[in-house]
Amino acid sequence: MLCTDCQSGYHAPYDRFERVAANPHQPSFLMRCKLCGALWNETSGAPERLTRTHARELYPRARI
Repeated sequence: MLCTDCQSGYHAPYDRFERVAANPHQPSFLMRCKLCGALWNETSGAPERLTRTHARELYPRARI
């Protein structure tokens, strides 16, 4: 279940997120909400919430 903050999107306060992995082929980071565990793909564009399956595809070495 998503926390109230993640229900409305990826936004401040950003200290609620931890960086789980980085993609060396592009500037993107897998972020996890410390409150609810939601996974987010932080890129130079708009961040998107990821399923665990999609996160594993984008970040195969990440420990999710």
